[in-house]
Amino acid sequence: MLVPLIWQKDYIKIDKDLKTITDRLSETGSHVEEVTIHTSDLEGIVVGHVLEQKDHPDADRLKVLTIDVGKNEPITIITNAKNTKKGDFLPVITSGTKMDNGTLIEDHDFFGIVSQGMLTAYSELGYDDSVIPKELREGVIVLAGEFRPGTPASEVLFSNTPVIEYEITPNRSDCLSIIGMARETAASFGEKITYPSLEYSTNGEDINDYANGVEVESHSCLRFTARVVKDVKIEKSPQWLQNYLMLAGVRPINNIVDITNFVMLETGQPLHAYDLDRLAGKKIIVRDAKEGEVIKTLDGEERKLDPTMLVIADDKEAIGLAGVMGGFDSEITNDTKNILLEAASFDADNIRDTSKKLNLRSEASSRFEKGVAVETAEIASKRVMKLIEELGIGTIIGGSFDAGIKENDDKEVKLRITRLNSLTGVKFTKEEAIKNLELLEFEVKDIDEDTILAKAPYFRNDISIEADLIEEVVRLYGMGKIESKPLVSSLKKGERSEMRLLRDDLKHKLVGQKFSELATYSFISPREYDRLGIAKDSKLRDYISLINPLGEDFSVMRTTQIANMLDVIAKNIKYGQKDMRFFELDRTFEKTNDQLPKENLTLTMGLYGDYSFYDMKDFFTEAMRNIGFTGFSYKANENLYAFHAGRCADIYFDGEKIGVIGEISYEVREEYNINKGAIILEINLSQIAQSRITDKKYKQIPKFPAIERDYSFVADRDVESELIENIMKEKAGDLLYKIELFDIYTGKGIADDQKSISYRVWYRKADRTLKEEDIKGVEESILEELKAKNIVLRG
Repeated sequence: MLVPLIWQKDYIKIDKDLKTITDRLSETGSHVEEVTIHTSDLEGIVVGHVLEQKDHPDADRLKVLTIDVGKNEPITIITNAKNTKKGDFLPVITSGTKMDNGTLIEDHDFFGIVSQGMLTAYSELGYDDSVIPKELREGVIVLAGEFRPGTPASEVLFSNTPVIEYEITPNRSDCLSIIGMARETAASFGEKITYPSLEYSTNGEDINDYANGVEVESHSCLRFTARVVKDVKIEKSPQWLQNYLMLAGVRPINNIVDITNFVMLETGQPLHAYDLDRLAGKKIIVRDAKEGEVIKTLDGEERKLDPTMLVIADDKEAIGLAGVMGGFDSEITNDTKNILLEAASFDADNIRDTSKKLNLRSEASSRFEKGVAVETAEIASKRVMKLIEELGIGTIIGGSFDAGIKENDDKEVKLRITRLNSLTGVKFTKEEAIKNLELLEFEVKDIDEDTILAKAPYFRNDISIEADLIEEVVRLYGMGKIESKPLVSSLKKGERSEMRLLRDDLKHKLVGQKFSELATYSFISPREYDRLGIAKDSKLRDYISLINPLGEDFSVMRTTQIANMLDVIAKNIKYGQKDMRFFELDRTFEKTNDQLPKENLTLTMGLYGDYSFYDMKDFFTEAMRNIGFTGFSYKANENLYAFHAGRCADIYFDGEKIGVIGEISYEVREEYNINKGAIILEINLSQIAQSRITDKKYKQIPKFPAIERDYSFVADRDVESELIENIMKEKAGDLLYKIELFDIYTGKGIADDQKSISYRVWYRKADRTLKEEDIKGVEESILEELKAKNIVLRG
């Protein structure tokens, strides 16, 4: 928000230097971004009156101007500007003037005629092109009105006034106005502002004789007021009005449009003036747009609308996008004679959605989408009438149309002084709290020794709870004055949660196995589920869509991390990596019947390079064993999404499925540009977190050696390793110390429908050295049981 200090002084005069003002405003919550001064007090730039203008006798494009600059004799200025004429008042840079950039202006001979200075354009005085009046973009400054020759131009243009740019937070829509920031400035220095007059005279006629009323047909319009002015004279605005607008970042257009923009900046209430004679039926209808309806806005663009958008219409068609931008065919022109002034209040969400859908933002939409109080419409409408009367540019018709809510319900909030002091550490008295709130225009009632009741002013739509009042009291006191003190709490001990300890321990073990941790976005694209080949009816597709996503690629909350893992592997392949061990330990999201989704702590592991299914299984089993989880089992699944049939399995814990493991299929690899096998594992860690065993029991290292045996079995291809291992465990009992699967072979010497599985087995007793005869019977029992299941030793 740009606030010219000279404009703010119309409502409050603070006898403080600029630094004191900006420091204090920043201290009380109005962060100052920047201070700009277009020019310093350059005495050499003065107002000149063009007494005579002639063509240069020896240069076709040059003109010779005789200008009165308040000295004994007029001076001569040579210019090629096309927008000057006799009688104009304009700024002149006289010879001998040293500009702010260090340039010295001197007499200059132009084909035998000496120019005793030069004229200047707004751009040369530091004004941005976007605020310069269109007719002056290609020429020099020509002042609107008459001024005393020799007057310093900075006094006429206000170009030496500081313009303070404030960062306005979204909750403080009332500060998107000059008066709003004047209120903040006044309260910060213990003062009150003077509001501008709203009193004006009418001609005694009735508005109903000129217009046929206002009809509000949509709940998105909260209030709509309208007034009529006849016999308007469309012309340039006076110089002071143009100055105010340009300093505040708005381009002057004509007096009627400039007054509406002036009042918008002054009060924060957007307004719009319609050419009444171009309104079909001489009436205003506020309605929802029709499906496919098209409107041409003031910027010349045709925009297709839908029924969620609010429009201003006449009896024939839409003539404006409510709260965003007026229509092209209803704008004020030089031929306009009668106007209807709109001052309305619209639903903030509707304006925000419309602005976003159409990719169209304006000064009006930026205010409406943050919320404008309905009471401001009447104030701003009357203020426009007052300025029209003061400038004498039209005749105001009596009466007005006013539909909708006239004022919002009173917002009353209690404040406990003990609560205020406990949160801030400052010993505020009740009187101090009341004083600060009253400076901010709250109406305060004393309830008891500790409690006050504050009624928020109509323009403060951000006040709703006690904490809001505490903030108001404290910021006027000064946040920088709050002393740093130790936290006081009844908590005596801070500990990490069980889930946090589980995360930390698992990360430590995986990093110890040379895995690198990933951190990816929790939001993904719906297309990822298609790339993974997930069935349409899969629970994984029951994701949560974001209402306001950053884009299509981040529009849903992920139910699996596998897509993220494959993306990272693919990117690293492009970087030339050939050996990867990755893991991600983060959240996936599951829909529930509650308002908020369930967040599942999910472990996803990825291997790329010279690895197999069993390498992943060993890495996972070892890491989980070290943090207190044992007893995982695996069951082959031929129809598992994203995975290669026959090389994947479901993971179970205590009989419950908790995840998947396997090699990614050729089709999915092609989707992610992965040129060879990638092994992925994913489990829902939240599902088993409560089963973690944290109490570790240590056994004495066996004193006696083990007997080691290698077995190679031939079995059908669909036989799972778990079956063989369970038989070994059952038959060997406490003699079995350890089993290790070290090879699976298919190919030459093995039937096509069979495979060779090789194990290394250790037999051991803690109290003695085993002998061959101790395990002979066990081996025979194991082999007999396996043979019964068509699993035999490989010959």
